[in-house]
Amino acid sequence: MINYAHIKQSVTTRQAAESYGISVNSHGMAVCPFHDDRRPSMKVDETFYCFGCGATGDVITFTSRLFGIAPASAARKLAMDFGISLEEHFSEQVEQSCVQFSLILSPFFHYV
Repeated sequence: MINYAHIKQSVTTRQAAESYGISVNSHGMAVCPFHDDRRPSMKVDETFYCFGCGATGDVITFTSRLFGIAPASAARKLAMDFGISLEEHFSEQVEQSCVQFSLILSPFFHYV
């Protein structure tokens, strides 16, 4: 399972936009890639908001819309592109699941 909060804390929408070729000016404004835009109408920082088309969201939503992929795929792409480890969170979840599983089964193996 992907820890979306970890990805959102690790990379801002502005960092992702600039990394994916979108020019962001010193005021945090960019030309919106989601509609026919000629002047910067999208505010990009931790999140994004376009004053022209109303597109809004976080870094995962931005990446998802930009590449036309599902949010889970966008999260994986961000993790790969920005060197964010997903294995650490996966192994913690697997460990928790194993502990829960063993607690559920322990009464059945009491007499073994």
